[in-house]
Amino acid sequence: LAEMSTTTPKTSPSFGTKRQKNLNARIAEMNKPPLPRLTATMNAPLCIRARFQSFLSGKSKQPDYDARDWLRTVVFAPRNIRGFENIRNPWLCVQFVTILWVLFTKIIEPKPLKTFSEQLSKVESVYLIMFSTLGFLIVFRLTRAAVRFWDCRQAWGNMVIYSRCVADALMVRAEEVQMDCNKSEEVTREIVAACDDCVAWCAAFAVSSKQFLRGIDALPKEELLGVLSEEDVNKLQKSPHQPMFCYSMMRRCSSRIYVTYRHSQKSEMREMHETIRDESGRSELSKYLQGLITQEGALERLRATKLPQIYVAHLRTFLILYCFSIPFVYAMNWGWATIPATAIATFALMGVEGAAMECEIPFDANRANHLRMDQYCETIVNSCALLAQWGGEEQAKKELNGGRREAITEESIDEECERMTVVAANEGDNGGVDQSKDTTSTSLYETTREEMNRRLSISKEHVTLDVLNTNATPTEFTPAGAAFGIEGAGSAMSGISITPQNELTSQSLENIAETLKTG
Repeated sequence: LAEMSTTTPKTSPSFGTKRQKNLNARIAEMNKPPLPRLTATMNAPLCIRARFQSFLSGKSKQPDYDARDWLRTVVFAPRNIRGFENIRNPWLCVQFVTILWVLFTKIIEPKPLKTFSEQLSKVESVYLIMFSTLGFLIVFRLTRAAVRFWDCRQAWGNMVIYSRCVADALMVRAEEVQMDCNKSEEVTREIVAACDDCVAWCAAFAVSSKQFLRGIDALPKEELLGVLSEEDVNKLQKSPHQPMFCYSMMRRCSSRIYVTYRHSQKSEMREMHETIRDESGRSELSKYLQGLITQEGALERLRATKLPQIYVAHLRTFLILYCFSIPFVYAMNWGWATIPATAIATFALMGVEGAAMECEIPFDANRANHLRMDQYCETIVNSCALLAQWGGEEQAKKELNGGRREAITEESIDEECERMTVVAANEGDNGGVDQSKDTTSTSLYETTREEMNRRLSISKEHVTLDVLNTNATPTEFTPAGAAFGIEGAGSAMSGISITPQNELTSQSLENIAETLKTG
């Protein structure tokens, strides 16, 4: 490319200038230093601190409480906990009417009003029947609101699960590509960068969903610090539907991750195996991404759909009539106590309706009883950062997969025997000089060698039996068993040593041993 950029093409000046610009752009892109991995930006101390402070400011508006503390939940509960602003106007109207009626009956005492009040007090039994029906309607209303609240919380919980699955699958894919020797360095870098980008957009999906459900257009850039670049944040800010934009970016990243790179050095069989593996990974990632957008769509549905208005209107009509009629029915019997009694009774009934109103669409950031979406978003972002750290740092991968569970091989027997011999000799040495130390070391070495050989032979027998016993019943005569001269080789008990069900003979064992030596 450098040589081509210095030559002058034998074409028109306009075509030559355009070609020169394209070549210069490609050269600049190739010489550009590689971008840092996502784990380096998300797990930077400054970014972690900024995201923590931003999420903390949102969580402080919706504090948690201890359900076992009755004193704090009943007496010292904050004012915004009870949702009194939802029922303030109708409750005050009922109290005003109650005070006026009690004053009329106790101070002015006009005879027509007194007679009317005495007649209303006689329908108390009918009034109790109406109260029972009204209580059933109110409880049903509150139950439906609680179900909607739990559906919203469950959708956010599923989003946390799907986000973790997406981040984990992408980090595993990046590690697989880095271990693939058949892919060029440029292709590996492109796929790893696409994996990091998809994880970053997955974290941004949660934050944008939170803002979209709350009806807030502005994105908190501190919560995306170290996740997206400033240019990407500005693009997301201008989008009319921010969660959908993040989902679209994740889909495009997935197309870059599982794109097929063909090389002439590959065989057809290897290309087929790689295609099958890529399609399996693409299907898995698509399932997780579809789960994310499905849960976000469920939250949008709950936000846009309320309880049918006819039910709410019917319930509130009879609720208002009942509350306003309390002083007219009981004023003659209760006297001045009608005022506090009516206030308590109406607050209890209207408070249930207010609680249902509070839980019906629980997406407000300034209401203490609504969903703590800042906490859920922080969980998703921190999960993505942690999975990116485990899959992006070489030292972290070495600590997690240090190769401590390797299989016993012929080459490692001598090293293992020497190590075990030295350990046993050091444990038996009391500090003095022993004349039989060499003899003891030799005997320990021989004993250890025999033990390792025995383990190796058992391991080989188990592997052979696993191959023979796959997908067979105890009474079948499999082709694999016929190849070794074994009848009934297909035991349902895979991975065990010699049993009567295997019916192994000495000749078949010799055949197996000979095959393992040659193969």
